[in-house]
Parts: sequence; C-alpha cells; structure tokens
Amino acid sequence: MRRSFIVILMLVMTVFLAAPAASAQFIKIPKIPKPKPQPTPTETTQPAPASDSEPGQPQPAPRSTSTGAAPRSGGPYAAKPEPPATPQFLPDTLEIQVEHWDYYWKIPNDNHNTSWAPRIRFDVFYGGSSKLRYKADYFMPDGSLWYSEALEYRGGFDEKSGISLVQSESDSNRDKKAVVTGGVFGIKITNIRDNSTVFQGKFKVVRYKPTISDARYKNEVDYYVDYDWKLPIGFADLYFERDYATPIIRMWFKGDIKGDNLEARLFHNGQQIATTDDGGSVNSGERYYADKRGNDESLFWNEFKFSWPNRVEFIVTEDLRNFTAYKNTLFLNQMPGDYVVKVYYNGEQVRETRFSIGSNGTYADNGIARQNNLTTNKIILPVRVMGTLDKWNAVNAKAMGFYGNPVNGLTP
Repeated sequence: MRRSFIVILMLVMTVFLAAPAASAQFIKIPKIPKPKPQPTPTETTQPAPASDSEPGQPQPAPRSTSTGAAPRSGGPYAAKPEPPATPQFLPDTLEIQVEHWDYYWKIPNDNHNTSWAPRIRFDVFYGGSSKLRYKADYFMPDGSLWYSEALEYRGGFDEKSGISLVQSESDSNRDKKAVVTGGVFGIKITNIRDNSTVFQGKFKVVRYKPTISDARYKNEVDYYVDYDWKLPIGFADLYFERDYATPIIRMWFKGDIKGDNLEARLFHNGQQIATTDDGGSVNSGERYYADKRGNDESLFWNEFKFSWPNRVEFIVTEDLRNFTAYKNTLFLNQMPGDYVVKVYYNGEQVRETRFSIGSNGTYADNGIARQNNLTTNKIILPVRVMGTLDKWNAVNAKAMGFYGNPVNGLTP
C-alpha cells in the first residue's frame, strides 16, 4: 500500500513539472507553413485584358526568366515626321475630276448637250495655325486662261497625321464656266499668302459617247480624266501608331479589279518574308471612273494599298518588343537592304516594284521625288506593269508623266 502511494506521487510530480516546459515550447516555436508551388511561365500565357481607354491594344507579356540569349534591343527607330510650319503641298494627293451637267449654258433651249468643268482637291502637310489660302487657274488646250477659283480650306485637319484638305469651292455658278470639248488642259495652283506656285501641270479629259446613251443625240456624251499615267507610279508610305509604323505600298490598277484576287509578296535580299495571303492586308484606296461608263471596265482606275501588319513593321519604341503579338515580327527599319514587292492577280504576276531600307532606319531616298520636284512625304516607286490585266497605253502614259510633268526614273 505504501509502495503504491509513492509510485502515484512520483507520477503526479513528473506531469506537473513537464507541463510548463511543454507550454513554453509551443509558444516560442511557430508553425512553419508548407511552401506553395508556383506555376512556370509558358509562351501560352495570355496578356491582361485591354483597358477601356485603349481598346484592342496588346498588353505587355511577362518578362522571360530564361537564361538563353537576350532579345534584340535598341534602335534605329522610326520617327514620325512633325508637320511643318510652312505648308507642304502633296502632289500625290492631287485629284482632278469632272463635274458635268446635262445641258450647256450657252445653248439654254437644247436639253441634249453635256458640259463639264473641273473640280480639284488635295492634301497639305501642315502644322501651323494660320488659315491656308490657295487658288487654282485653269487653262484651255491652246494655253489661254479659262477661269480661276479660290480654293476652300475645309478645316479637315487631322491632328494625328498633320494633313489638311483643300478643294474647289462650292459655287452655284460653276455651270457657267463649263465647256463641251475634251483635250489637254492646264492647271496652276498658287499659295495666295506668298504668291508662290506650288504646282503646275496638265490633265487630259476624254469626251466619248457612252453605249447607254441615245444614239439620236450626238452631244449627249460623257467626260473623264485619263489616269493611265498613274499605273507606273507607286508609293512607299508609313501609317504611324504609338509604338510601331506599318509600311504600306500603294499602286494603281485599271479596270474593275477585285481586291480579293490580289496577293502581294514581300522579298528581302531575294527571300520571301511575307505575303498578304497570310496575315496581310489588301485595301482599296482612291477610285476614279467615268460616270456613264456602264459595263466598260477600261474606264475605271483603282488604287490598292498592300501591307503586312504584325508580320513586318517599323519599330517606333522599345516597348513594342514587350508585346506578345509582335514577338515574331520583322522590323524592317532594323533590316537594311533591298526589298522587292511582287503583286499577283489570280496567281499571275501583274506588278513589281522595289525599295530599300537605309542604315538610318527609314526608307532610302531613291531621288525620284527630289529630281522631279515633287514635294511628297512618301517615297515614289517605279512600278513595272506586267501581263494583260490592265487595258492601258504605256507609251501615252509615259508621255503624260505626272500630270503632264515628265518623271525621270520610272519604268512603264
């Protein structure tokens, strides 16, 4: 009995002394959490949603933690030109069209005549604040003055591009200036503020009898401006965004050409690097045609614009490299060399032109604009017209030049 009591007493004392030590140990040693596994970034990681302020803009991709070679970086970068304080007339945007009336003001009682007068419009690259003032003088085929008109500055200033629109005035008496003959007419455009001649040239107006007109009335005709001379002339252009600029090649075609049947392939130093059939774009630009042409496709001129967005671009800022959508993009302004554009219609080659990129990160100046005194903000390209797609007269087109001004360096 006494022995049992001693054993029990010893057990109680052991428990009493051990409890404070155990309590102190639990307070001093915190519970260590298990580490959570982190996902490994992959190339399929999706960018964050675009914000409302910049819809459709790609978002920066996560920086790669790979120990491989670092991505390319640095310039040269494409720089968007600033609009000049002195207006720059852009001759490639000059459009001369005919406005016609189903009567002739000199024979008021004859309703079977068709008369016409010119209307023009053009763009000016300009960043100044003063209102633009221009006038146009028109000359008859014999060189005598036909009439003059003040041109309207429409206030259509595009803040993004620095482009302003100037065009013929809205004149209810324009029909009193109309004529009933075709031929080669002269035009002179003057900047009224300094009395400088910004452009002088000629345009050919063709008078023809439409097939849909009444054969009994020989003077029920139509008129159009002959634009065959545009076919051997192309332009290398750039469309600027914040981080990149898309190169655009502009060309003219004659006939009712379907854009879906066109394909433009881009070659660099002899190797194809892009095609509009794979992520590229073929867009219709300006269109000129005879109003009463009916089904005559030969009286239709259409500008097409070829580009390869996301495939080839001009890099403007280093930020562009952070966007997943551009990780495989070729930056042309960092790839000096020679480029060739070949255009196909239903698989048959119909156009070819070439341009170069200089070491300064922009189109190399081929000198055509400068030596022909054409103050465009684009690069003029000689275009080789191939095949039988276009029903045009190459000899007459070369003779006509650029609105009557011979252009050196072109290949008709």
